[in-house]
Amino acid sequence: MRDVADAAMDRFDAGWRSGDWDPFLAVLTDEFSFRFPEEPARGAFEGTEGRRRIEDWALHHGRSGNRVSGTRIRTDVVGTRVIYEYRSQGISPSTAAYRNREIIIVETEGDRLSALHEYWGDARPADS
Repeated sequence: MRDVADAAMDRFDAGWRSGDWDPFLAVLTDEFSFRFPEEPARGAFEGTEGRRRIEDWALHHGRSGNRVSGTRIRTDVVGTRVIYEYRSQGISPSTAAYRNREIIIVETEGDRLSALHEYWGDARPADS
């Protein structure tokens, strides 16, 4: 489970850095659980709606030129979930002021990712 999750999250990280989300989207199940705290995908979505929402979210960021570099600072496995703690910063003109810490919880099904739930408190610009 951890190896599958790590490989999927490597693709997630690459999507943020490059804008090419296709490799990440290729490892998601058709029935997907997606939760995100801010527009354009704020909410909790399940099943095919969850899959559609995460695709729309990823493609929005790819097309918008939004690029972020995240460093995994901690990873824990709890039951069927893998929990990642990230420290992230924007690396494109549209995200230059972005500084944040995020918690991303994922679940796997076989060799695919079946859930991504992202949480954070405040993504407003910061000096550090």
